[in-house]
Amino acid sequence: MMTEPQGPIYMCYDAWLQEQPLERDVALPKPSHSKVPAPMAADPAALDAVAERLLAADYPVLMAEYVARSPDGFGNLVALAETAGAAVFDVNARLNFPNRHPLNLSCHKEMFRDADLILSLDTRDWEKSTHYIERTERRVVPYYPPYCEMIEIGFGEINLSKWSMDYTRMPACSLRVLGDTRTAIPMLTQLCRERIAKAPRLAARVAERAKAVAAKHDALFAAWCEQAKHDWDGLPITLPRLASEIWNAIKDEDWVLTANTLQDWAYKLWDFDQPHRHPGQALGTGTQIGVSLGVALAHRHAGRLVIDIQPDGDLLFDAGALWSAAKNNIPLLVVMYNNRAYYNDWEHQIHVAQHRGTPVERAYIAQDIAGPNPDFAGLAKSMGWYAEGPIEQPGDIAPALRRAIAQVKAGTPALLDTIVRPR
Repeated sequence: MMTEPQGPIYMCYDAWLQEQPLERDVALPKPSHSKVPAPMAADPAALDAVAERLLAADYPVLMAEYVARSPDGFGNLVALAETAGAAVFDVNARLNFPNRHPLNLSCHKEMFRDADLILSLDTRDWEKSTHYIERTERRVVPYYPPYCEMIEIGFGEINLSKWSMDYTRMPACSLRVLGDTRTAIPMLTQLCRERIAKAPRLAARVAERAKAVAAKHDALFAAWCEQAKHDWDGLPITLPRLASEIWNAIKDEDWVLTANTLQDWAYKLWDFDQPHRHPGQALGTGTQIGVSLGVALAHRHAGRLVIDIQPDGDLLFDAGALWSAAKNNIPLLVVMYNNRAYYNDWEHQIHVAQHRGTPVERAYIAQDIAGPNPDFAGLAKSMGWYAEGPIEQPGDIAPALRRAIAQVKAGTPALLDTIVRPR
């Protein structure tokens, strides 16, 4: 059974196709069938069993990865979470759930510590979200307790390929329900509502559970807000400061963030209130700028402000994409995540050096991007972009963003080279 393509590239291409005006007379091929195939429906009896276990759990967690691959999935997941009073962990391979919703506990894997049931919804990769790596012992350890029950709804059993290891191990589930979450989640929500309507005590329990989750949510966001203020004027620029400055500049716009989230600080400080705000974190594309151009192209005719927080090392691999944006009039705001390093590898070499007792000060070899420092603003200008930088003072970010956004609204792609800390 073939399933719908998943991931930001397909979503962007579909959106772009739907929004394109027919500017010339083109003979379009006729469809081979008159009706779009209906989604593969889940077994109602199996969903009823899921509803029973979901409502009986003390601390259930809904874990979603590709639920919102269709726009209605976003609202469907909100309805299910509110009905069950369940916490939500959004894997953020695409945006599935509003981050400011009181039931959202994403970006905090410790939330699985007390889970007695995890309901996976369209999740390809369970292990990455629910485990942590014990590097020195080379083992993967779960956050959730041994008694936690696992249930899956989706196409996990038939959607994973043996040759492509872009996912980790799947857990032993007590129940796997094969079916499309586009229809399964609304059905499950209705089954839960029917059970709650017949049991007043159950309704009270769900309300109490939701209140407890909301308290955790509020505490997390309050803590992140305070943490973001730490070393506010420090140098190099902190990631929370850059995330805050971008948010203050775009919050009144109809905005879209492409892939990078500044080590999750965008999720912690911004308001992702609609499904189009974020097509998801970068997949295996590596350079990210290509996905960002696709997202910008998808939203061009909607007039949305598209922002790419662009890592410096990745852009070095695909600098020619800047020319493609200028050539094809793709308006895009690029804010550089420039730590002058291939820091993922650098950080790994630090861990290895510490473990082996070798000199940590040599970990930078072949990992720093400095001496000379790439001139990303000069590079962008040579490709037809508006550009400023390097921006090294935090107070210079806000006015530069205002100037750059004005250029993007006028139809010119703009790049700001901001120099930040690795983490």
